[in-house]
Amino acid sequence: MKPKNRKCRRGVSALAIAVAIALEMAATSTVSHAADTPRRVVENTAQKTLAILNSTAADAEKIQRLQQLAYESIDFETVSRLVLAKYWKQFTPEELQQFQDEFKRALTLSYGRRIGQFGREKVVILGERQEPLGDVTVQSRIVGRTGDLKADYRLRQKGVSWYVIDVTVEGVSIVSSYRTQFQEIIGQGGPKQLLGRLRAKNASGEGLAVPETTGSGA
Repeated sequence: MKPKNRKCRRGVSALAIAVAIALEMAATSTVSHAADTPRRVVENTAQKTLAILNSTAADAEKIQRLQQLAYESIDFETVSRLVLAKYWKQFTPEELQQFQDEFKRALTLSYGRRIGQFGREKVVILGERQEPLGDVTVQSRIVGRTGDLKADYRLRQKGVSWYVIDVTVEGVSIVSSYRTQFQEIIGQGGPKQLLGRLRAKNASGEGLAVPETTGSGA
């Protein structure tokens, strides 16, 4: 395999792990306590998620276990607002709910199909950074067999729980990447165009295109 392709695959794999952790983190955050810091939340959920990803279970079972955790209580409202940005107000309440459901499913399909790329990765927490609006970014590094990449989780507190609202791997933000994709589609045909495209991709099992990141490796 050429070095460039190997880096690209490592980047996609790390991005998939980061999103899987974020999905599970959003689901399990409802049982966290006020004393839990964002760093602690990331540490706990990273260990739990990687235990599933690195288990001997079949890929289908891994995906199902992650889905069950994520779909119970994941908060996609903030993520959807950030992704849709200026087009948010063009959606009716019914269309917004449909978008959140289809977007959630598309993410699961997109990254679930790449579960077979995971090796024996681990997550090392590097520190925290305060952000505007009270958000906190937990900085980490995903270490794998072929190198490691930087993954930052941005969390926002609601009540006593912390929720992930974005994941950035080697400078590639999930929110920014999908915002660019979605705004182009909405600009061409409005909310119905985007919803139709998401439904079609989900029905085919394709999901969304994964933002590319090659990373520097180690």
